[in-house]
Amino acid sequence: MCDVADFEMPKVLRKAFFLRNLSTSKERWNVKDQLDVGRYRLAGLYARDAVGEIQASYNSVIQIGSSFCIGKSPIIKKNEIPLFSYHDNNFSSYVRSVRPGVVGHNHLRRAFRFEQGVYESLTRVFTMSKTLRKSFIEDFGLPEEKVVYAGFGSPFFRNGAIDKDYSQRNIVFVATHSFEAKGGRELLDAFRRARKVVPGLTLTMIGKDWGVDEPGIKCLGFLDKRNEADLSIYKRSFEEASLFILPSHNEAFGEVFIEAMSYGVPCIGTKTGVMPEIIEGNKAGFVVNPGDSRELTRLIIELIESEDELRKLGQAGFQAVNNEYQWSTVTSRIINAIEPFV
Repeated sequence: MCDVADFEMPKVLRKAFFLRNLSTSKERWNVKDQLDVGRYRLAGLYARDAVGEIQASYNSVIQIGSSFCIGKSPIIKKNEIPLFSYHDNNFSSYVRSVRPGVVGHNHLRRAFRFEQGVYESLTRVFTMSKTLRKSFIEDFGLPEEKVVYAGFGSPFFRNGAIDKDYSQRNIVFVATHSFEAKGGRELLDAFRRARKVVPGLTLTMIGKDWGVDEPGIKCLGFLDKRNEADLSIYKRSFEEASLFILPSHNEAFGEVFIEAMSYGVPCIGTKTGVMPEIIEGNKAGFVVNPGDSRELTRLIIELIESEDELRKLGQAGFQAVNNEYQWSTVTSRIINAIEPFV
C-alpha cells in the first residue's frame, strides 16, 4: 500500500442531506438518508479530489464500499488505473432488512442504479462473505469472475490451542445501536424463560445502557475497542462467556461473531444475511428464525446444560478462525486477484 486517500464531507453538508430526508417516521428518515444518491454523488467528488492529491506512485486503487464513485477521476482515467472495491454489504442485502413500503420504488431504483454504475466502473469486486458474492452475481448481474470472495480477518490473535471453561453459564450480547433490530427484545424474553429452568444463568449486555435492570443481567454499556482499558473488558467478556447470542433481524457481515469464535464461544444468530454462512457453515453454533424467542429459549437451555456440546461448537469456531478468518488469507486473495491487472 502506497497511501490512503482519506476524505470527509463537511459536517454542514452532511447535516443538510440528513435534514432534507426529514420524515415523521424515524425508520423512513433513516432509510432515505442511507439511500441518498445526491449524497453519494457529492461524496464521489470529495473522493476524487482526495485521490488527486496523492503524491505517491501507484498502479491500482481499492475503494471501501459503494457510497461513492471515483471512476470519473481524471488521473485514474488518463492513466487507465484499475479500480477495485471491498464490501461487507450492498444495496440488495441492505434492502432485504427494510420493510416493504417504507420508501418509494423510485427512491430504491435510483439507489440501485447508482450502485450498479459503481460496480460497472470496477475491475474486480471483493466481498467479505460468500453470501454477499452470490448477491453481487445474482442481484446485480455481475460476471462470476469479476466478484472475488476475499473474506474477513479476526481482530483478535490467539496463538496455540484454546483451553476454555464452559461451565460459567454466561451469555454475551453485543449491540451498539438498534436494540430491537439486533434482536434484543427476543433475547431478553428467551433469557427470562431459560433462567427459570437453568439456575445461575447470566446475561452480559455490551454496547449501550439499554435500561435493563433485573436479576442475572449485567449491562456494561459502550466499550471502545480503541481504548486499552475498554478492550481488556471486552476481551474478558468473551473469555468468561459460554455462549454468544445476537438474534439480529439482519446483519451485513457480523464481525462480532468472528470475535466470539476467536475465543471459542459458540454462537446463535438468525437465518438471515451472512449469519448461516459464518455460524452453521463453520459448525460453530445455530441459527433461528428472526423473532423466534421460543426456539431461542430451547437452544439456550439445551446448550448451556451440555458443556460437551458447547466445547465441540466452540472448538469448531476457533478452528474456523484459525483456518479461514485471518487477514493474511484475505490479503493473499486480494493481491492474487489484483496482480494480473498491474
